[in-house]
Amino acid sequence: MAIIQEKGLVRAIKGAYRHGGYNVLNLDGDVVVYTEEWCVRCPWNKLPRKALATIVEHLGMIPENGEAVNIEKDGQPQAIMAGVAAEEAAGWTFSPAAVGASYVPVTFRGYQLFQEVNSRQAYGVDPTALAIVERTTAEMGTAGVSEGRTLGWSHDGETVMLSAIRKTTWAWDWEKTVWEALESVDLHKREG
Repeated sequence: MAIIQEKGLVRAIKGAYRHGGYNVLNLDGDVVVYTEEWCVRCPWNKLPRKALATIVEHLGMIPENGEAVNIEKDGQPQAIMAGVAAEEAAGWTFSPAAVGASYVPVTFRGYQLFQEVNSRQAYGVDPTALAIVERTTAEMGTAGVSEGRTLGWSHDGETVMLSAIRKTTWAWDWEKTVWEALESVDLHKREG
């Protein structure tokens, strides 16, 4: 079962290339591709071919082991200090979470919602970033919640982490009210 959806990852990489850039880190046989909004980590041999081709097209090469590069349109690829890149990648590190959230058939302000399995806390994810995750995995699986700010899926060496929003702070009063109303009910689709 693959976690990474090739077309979604390619679309996310190309979007990041045009709007702020993305980073690629070669880390002991794994590749870490990340932005401020999402992160993908997997062994090089599991990186979808079209995603690898897109990175090579943008960069012109594959970084050496331990090297990291920032890539963005209209600029030359910039080397990132290995320590800085490793710290940034560690900020995206997935660890099996005690809290899981699953897909619910609700969107709010353009964000796809996930709700905790054992409570009603909700998280919103940008649909473009969510497309990185295989649809069946996203809709039928459970995402780990990390520090209440990211959702993550991991299986067989592949990891995808996505930034999540909660409209409980930094939101209009009406958004907070709607968010509280959403969290007052179980949004999981029930059959029958």
